[in-house]
Amino acid sequence: MGRARPSLLWLGGLVIALSGCAKDRCLDLRHYYDYDRGLPLEAVIDTVYRRPDKVRLHVQYTSVHDCRVSALWTLPRKGTGPLPAIIVQHGLGDRKEVDYVELADSAFTEAGFAVFRIDFQYHGERKREGRSVRFDAGLPFTSRDAWAQTVFDLRRAVDFLDSRPEIDPLRTGYLGISLGGIIGAVFCAVEPRVEAPILALAGGGLRFVLRGKAFEDSVRRLFAPIEPLNFVQWISPRPVLFVLATKDEIIPQASSLLLYHEARKPKRIWWYEGHHRTVPVWTIMHDCVVWYRAVFEGRGLPRQPAGHPEG
Repeated sequence: MGRARPSLLWLGGLVIALSGCAKDRCLDLRHYYDYDRGLPLEAVIDTVYRRPDKVRLHVQYTSVHDCRVSALWTLPRKGTGPLPAIIVQHGLGDRKEVDYVELADSAFTEAGFAVFRIDFQYHGERKREGRSVRFDAGLPFTSRDAWAQTVFDLRRAVDFLDSRPEIDPLRTGYLGISLGGIIGAVFCAVEPRVEAPILALAGGGLRFVLRGKAFEDSVRRLFAPIEPLNFVQWISPRPVLFVLATKDEIIPQASSLLLYHEARKPKRIWWYEGHHRTVPVWTIMHDCVVWYRAVFEGRGLPRQPAGHPEG
């Protein structure tokens, strides 16, 4: 999921595994993502389609730094009263309409959840020539700031959902996949209104993408505001679920397990057989519905549905 090169974080995971270096997390940077909650959303909502089972809307709203964010918002026709909502975030190089996000949308709306999904900065409708979120593209600070901007954009997505009478503000979830899972560790740490995040195919140790420069102080400072190891502990006391692939060639297990280790309880790992792009997506999405039903209904943290490998 996402189009990262197969080597992404590989060296970082290896170095972390061999050296035990987990000291990316030395600063409390949550204040970095403070913003004016009274900033007008200036939301514009247009209907994409209406079907017997659901309604899909296109949304644009104003985020921090005067950015306009594009989103899709799906509301199921079944269910009464304010609905629980899940924010679903895509991976690197993809967009809010990518196939695995569409599958998530289908699984959640069939279960009676609303789904909200935005384009990551410089993706989809927000794509700009000469701009990238990749750190090998020659503009590392621009890339870093695009990651950070997306955290603000996701916080503003919660502002939007909380402003809507269709949505229950006490039942908001987040499912981030690949890059969406990595930045989701930051977003959910600084956004207490997300009840029980799911971080799928994600890991920590971002500075190792620059390989030989990874231990330079300037590189560490560059990545500090978006490094999930600096944030994931702050999701607690809310529960967090990690969804991992047994043969992930993009985000190595060492990187994923380091991020899991740094998260505080309550937490779970669910493992799925496959590589980064070949995990059973439809099964995962339906299992995520199981997670959110249990959490939102106050039934505690569910175990992984039967039939999957142990990590």
